[in-house]
Amino acid sequence: MKHIYSLFLVLFVLFSCKSDYYIDEENTTHPESNFNFGNTAQKNFQGQVIATNGTPVSGATVTIGTSTVQTNSKGLFTIKNAQVKENFAYIKVNKAGYVNASRALVPTNGDNRVNIMMIPVTTTATIASGATATVSLPNGTKVKFDGSFKDASGNAYSGNVSVALFHLSPSDQYLNELMPGSFLATNSNGNARIMETYGMLHVQLTGASGQNLQIASGHTAEVTVPLDPAQTATSPSTIPLWSFNEETGIWQEEGVANKVGNTYVGNVSHFSWWNCDAQFAQSILKVNVKNASGQPVSNIKIGLKRNSQTYETYAFTDNLGVASGIVPANETLTMKVYDVCNTVISTTTIGPFAPNSTTTLPDIVIPNGNTYTIKGTLKTCSGADVTNGVVALKFAGSASYFQTITALVTNGAFTINTPACSSSQQFILEGFDLTNLQTSGEINFIGVSPVTNLGNIPVCTTVSEFVYYQIDAQPVQQCILGFNASLDINILNINHYQSPVGVNTYFNFQSTGVNSVGTYTTGFTVMTSPNIPVPAQGNNLTLQVNHFGAVNDYIDFTINGTYTDSSVSPAVTRTLSVTGHVKRDH
Repeated sequence: MKHIYSLFLVLFVLFSCKSDYYIDEENTTHPESNFNFGNTAQKNFQGQVIATNGTPVSGATVTIGTSTVQTNSKGLFTIKNAQVKENFAYIKVNKAGYVNASRALVPTNGDNRVNIMMIPVTTTATIASGATATVSLPNGTKVKFDGSFKDASGNAYSGNVSVALFHLSPSDQYLNELMPGSFLATNSNGNARIMETYGMLHVQLTGASGQNLQIASGHTAEVTVPLDPAQTATSPSTIPLWSFNEETGIWQEEGVANKVGNTYVGNVSHFSWWNCDAQFAQSILKVNVKNASGQPVSNIKIGLKRNSQTYETYAFTDNLGVASGIVPANETLTMKVYDVCNTVISTTTIGPFAPNSTTTLPDIVIPNGNTYTIKGTLKTCSGADVTNGVVALKFAGSASYFQTITALVTNGAFTINTPACSSSQQFILEGFDLTNLQTSGEINFIGVSPVTNLGNIPVCTTVSEFVYYQIDAQPVQQCILGFNASLDINILNINHYQSPVGVNTYFNFQSTGVNSVGTYTTGFTVMTSPNIPVPAQGNNLTLQVNHFGAVNDYIDFTINGTYTDSSVSPAVTRTLSVTGHVKRDH
C-alpha cells in the first residue's frame, strides 16, 4: 500500500491495450508533452499478469510497441528486443472480462520486470437512460449521471446502462500494479509532471446489448472520490483532475476537483480512469545495487518519499541490480533499501534533483548476508537448449502475490542473484518453454550459498488445462490435472477429478443454457472446496465465458462474486473467484 507517483518504473504494470471499452475525448485537446522520451531503443521485458484475487491471468494479450504475445497458464510473458524509447516504454494488456491494463516505465538495459494486476469487470449497478441516477460504493465513492449517453458511433442511447465502478485508494497495497500507465503526466501547459495521488476512479459503461457507452457530448457526470484518512488533513482544498490517455500512456490534466468534507468532487466529460493528483516537476533517477562481492542483486526493494508525503512508493531492482524511473524534482527525498524480508537495510536522504535531468546515484552496496546465486539450464524434451524461455522463482511460504522473481533464459541458461531471509532458504522454481508450451513443473530446493547450480532442467511437461480458485482470503487452489468438460443436451459440465500431489482440491461446474461466449448471472452451479465441497448457488455470482471452443478446443471462463455458505451455522456470505482454461472433451 505504498505507492504514490511512479518512482522506479522498472517493475510495475497495469492497464490498457486495444480498448475493450469506448473512450471519447472528441471535445478535448491535449497539448504535446515536453518529456524527454529519448531515442528509439530495443529492450527486453518479462513479467506476470494476475487478477485481483492473486490467480494468474492466462491468455491475456500483452503489447509493447509492435510486439505482441499471450500470457501462459501462470500469467507469465516475455518480449525480447521490443521497440520502445530510451526513457519511456508502454506495456499494454487486455483480456475480455477485465479492465484494460497497462504500465509505463523507464526501461533499463536489463530484463525489465513488469507486474500487472487486472481488475475483473463487475457491474456495480444498472441505471436507466433519461433519468438522473447516482451509483455508489460502500466507501463513499459516487458517480452522478444526468441520464444522457451515446454509443461508439456517437448516436444517442436509450435503455438500461450497466455501470462498473472501481475506486483505487493511495493506501492500496497493489496501487502500482493496479493503476494504468505510471504517474507521468502532462499538465494543461504541456509540461511533463510527476504526480502524487489522492485517489483514482475507473468507470465502465455498457448498454443492454453489451455495447460500450459514453457520456453524451456536451454532458458531464459528477464524481465523488473519498480521501484516504491519512491524507485528509494535508489534502489541498482544490486539486487538478487528470484523465488517462490510453493511446499515449500518459495522464492529462483535465479539470479541477474541490474538497467537500472528506471527499473530492468534480465533473468529468468521459470515462475510463480519473485521478485526483498534486503535480511536481520531474526528473529521472537511476540506482545500482550490488553485494559486497560486487555482484548485481535483483529483487531489492527501493522505497522513496518526499518528506511531507504520506505513502512511500517503491520498486525492485532488475536482473542487473538496476532500478530506474521518474521522481519529483526540486524535492528532498528519503530513500530506503529493503531486503526480501521487508527489513530496512539503509535509509538515505537524496536530492533535490534539477527538473528534466537524469541522475545516477553511486552504487548501493548491501552486505552479502543470505545472498544466493541460482543458476541452471533449461532443456527441451530432445535435449536442446530452450531458446524462448523464462524461469519463475518463489520463496516458499511467501504470502505476497508478487514475490515471484522471473528471469529470461539465454541459450537455455539463467542466473538469478537474490537475497533471502534464511541461511537455509527454501525456494520453488519452475521453468517454461514458451515456444513449445512446456513446463518443468515446480522444483522445490533449499538454497546453497553462495551458488546453487541446478544443472540441466528438462522442460517436458505440457500444461494445457487448469482451474484456479479462491474462497474469501483462503489460499488459492490450483487444479492442473485430470479434467473432463462436456456439453450434453445444453448442459455444460466441467469436472476436476485428480488433485495435484499433496493438495486436496475439488472443483465442479455445471450450467444449463451456457453454450457460447457471454456473461451469465443465473443457470449455473459451482462446487469448490479445499476440504469439503461447498455449493455456490448462483445469486450474486457472475460467470464470464470468454471462449467457448468446439470439441478438442478450449473453454475459457471466470466466475466472480459472493454466495451464501449454508454448510455452517449461522450461514455466512463468502466471496468466490475462479479462472479456468479447460479443453472440451465432448
